[in-house]
Amino acid sequence: MSASDPMELIYSLIGYPDETEWIEFKSNNNDADRIGKDISALANSAAYHGKDFAYKIWGVEDKTHALIGSSFSYLNARAEGNQYLNIWLATMMSSNASYEFIPVENNGLHFVVLKISAAAEQPVYFKNIAYIREGSSTTHLKPGSKEAELWRRLQRYGFETQAALEDLASADVFELLNTDVYFSLLGLKRPTDSEATFRPLIEQDILKRLDNGRLAITNLGALLLARKVSAFPGLRKRALRIIKFEGKANLSILDDRFFDEGYATALQKAEDYIMTSIPAKELTDGAFRKIQHAYPQAAIRELLVNTVIHQDMTVTTSGPFVSLYDNRIEFNNPGASLIPPNRVLNAQPKTRNDRLVKALRQMDLCEEGGTGWDRAVAACEEIHMLAPRIESSEDTGTKVTLFKGGAYRKMTKNERINALYWHCCLMYAQGESMSNQSLRERFGLEAERKNTLAMSRLLRECCENELIKEEDEDAGAKFKRYIPFWA
Repeated sequence: MSASDPMELIYSLIGYPDETEWIEFKSNNNDADRIGKDISALANSAAYHGKDFAYKIWGVEDKTHALIGSSFSYLNARAEGNQYLNIWLATMMSSNASYEFIPVENNGLHFVVLKISAAAEQPVYFKNIAYIREGSSTTHLKPGSKEAELWRRLQRYGFETQAALEDLASADVFELLNTDVYFSLLGLKRPTDSEATFRPLIEQDILKRLDNGRLAITNLGALLLARKVSAFPGLRKRALRIIKFEGKANLSILDDRFFDEGYATALQKAEDYIMTSIPAKELTDGAFRKIQHAYPQAAIRELLVNTVIHQDMTVTTSGPFVSLYDNRIEFNNPGASLIPPNRVLNAQPKTRNDRLVKALRQMDLCEEGGTGWDRAVAACEEIHMLAPRIESSEDTGTKVTLFKGGAYRKMTKNERINALYWHCCLMYAQGESMSNQSLRERFGLEAERKNTLAMSRLLRECCENELIKEEDEDAGAKFKRYIPFWA
């Protein structure tokens, strides 16, 4: 909050007819214990009522809201053991408590604004006890329906709706966000005035109107529409990065490119960059010529989007990045997969970033939930290349690899088994089951006896390893069909 704005905020808050569950006025109360309880209560009440902040203001009469000034000094206030208030509070509040004392001088009167961020992820505690406001009173947050509802609401409001930058004027928003892209991708005409422009952005949690009348850009808004992601200090690791290496190892970097803009524009630019960076050849089909790339564009598009939407935004040491090698492309994002890696095809979709997914889907930059991996596998099968490989761990995050080439004769046994498994999952997702013939066609093999026998051996081995199972154990050898082990 800038130095010129606190008084505007005070004027805005005293406009409420009464104290609310997220606003409290005081004259000179300096009881440290009461202040700690109020921080907990106001933070939890703000979260309960969907407010970004709560406020405790010294220098305003609580009944009349008259500006009377205060002698309270948070810098000199003392707590138990004669400790300074700020130091004492830091040891007594739970680690998720976020608050700021702001001194204000106006017309010879002294005020203090205690600005408290709404609780996030869990209630805010003081001395290991959670408090909440009931009307204008501070009370214990006791087990019951209100506590349960608070927990439910805390899960709803996460990283995406938190402010990336706040206290902004209209001009600041237009300077920081590419709002034209928002309306263009949604096929909407851009309004001519600022307020009409901001209205849908506020409805979509891209912007928030603050209590002082100014604006905040949420993390969601910055991730989607930022002209420069690096302009938002808390999001600098979120810019999409593509590194092009020489050869098959990390020894020599040919190009290192950051797409320092919101995903609404960065995703298409990143896809174009990858497609121009990978090998391609020209094919002639009669009078027509077409370019065939080493990797299917549909798979690259889906995995690029997945890299962005499935990242764990709370990891501050790394962001989404893609590594290009001579023989493969690796898509990396922080955060382990929320779905077991062998179940990502046809599984119930899960994501950490629901609002981001919804917005990208509305902009036609993201497929319907759970179909991205299906499309990537199908695209690889169409040109008989190796199936994607997914690896996931809490320490290293999630990595999906596309491999160049994929002739059956050159595949290792593990690569053949991997391709078989994903083909089986894809067939099942499409309401069908895998057969010897469908598997042979997936590998691009001719209808010859030796190929049929090779597929039978591979199918039998995968059944023995319990990757797949027979759909009907009583079916004859020629009519056997297979489904995933988990079906």
